[in-house]
Amino acid sequence: MPSPRPPQPTRFAIQKARGKGWKTLEVGEELAHAKARFDRMVGVNPRAYFRLIQLDYNADSGYEGMEFNWTLIELYDPTQGPAKGPAQRPTGGGHVRPTPKPAATAQRKPGSKRKAGETVALPLRIYLAVILIGTLAGALAYLHFAGGR
Repeated sequence: MPSPRPPQPTRFAIQKARGKGWKTLEVGEELAHAKARFDRMVGVNPRAYFRLIQLDYNADSGYEGMEFNWTLIELYDPTQGPAKGPAQRPTGGGHVRPTPKPAATAQRKPGSKRKAGETVALPLRIYLAVILIGTLAGALAYLHFAGGR
């Protein structure tokens, strides 16, 4: 009969939304420290989604200490605006939204049409590099196949 696994401490993880999933930024064993770090991360990047979760060791798992059950403690949603209760929590009143860019320098949305007088910077360095590499490859191929006779 296998010996029972030793109990694992409860851990707390801070995660940030990445694409369709979550990326774990930090894992700690103290809730107060995890909440303080969570608040700091929200303060540094108030436009991102963050969550603070509790990780409980899953003793029934066959993966020996690698599987956890998690419980949501706190979720920061930047679209909810100022905090109205304990469920939502943007930090502090010192955050000021950046001023919107003027229409002339604002970036276009994908698929929108370009105005007639709008100029576009061409990536000339990339074009030049591709042409030079192609010319070099052609010259080397010519020297290898035609010059070797």
